[in-house]
Amino acid sequence: MEIFSAREEHAHQGWVWLQDASLPSRGVIKITNPNTKKSVYCEALQIDANFLKTYNQPPRRTITKPEETLVIGSWYRSGLGEIVPRTEVSLTVCASNSWIGQFRACVGHPQVVVRLAAWLGGTGLILGVIGLILGIASLC
Repeated sequence: MEIFSAREEHAHQGWVWLQDASLPSRGVIKITNPNTKKSVYCEALQIDANFLKTYNQPPRRTITKPEETLVIGSWYRSGLGEIVPRTEVSLTVCASNSWIGQFRACVGHPQVVVRLAAWLGGTGLILGVIGLILGIASLC
């Protein structure tokens, strides 16, 4: 897969751009770097003609093979093991739209407010389950 840098306005968002018809639109994916054994979860947006029109503006390098391209921000490149843009890297991409995949995408999001909200929500869920169990136990 050829790696391209995300545009400035997308650099701190929780998504990557690729072209893969087998993946759901705006679904959560897991990207794994087999060389470093590191992986990230994020939202996948499909590369289409509109994206290519705005991305392929000079002086930026042009995407010529969208089906073999991954446009990814530095946060996720770092999470995969310091991947350098403009290189060919063998990455594994698979759908991970389960609630666990969605939670992992949130706790690994580039924006701190999303990570904090996910951890607070997860903590609230755990405390709620503990409270439910203790409430049922007290009735017995």
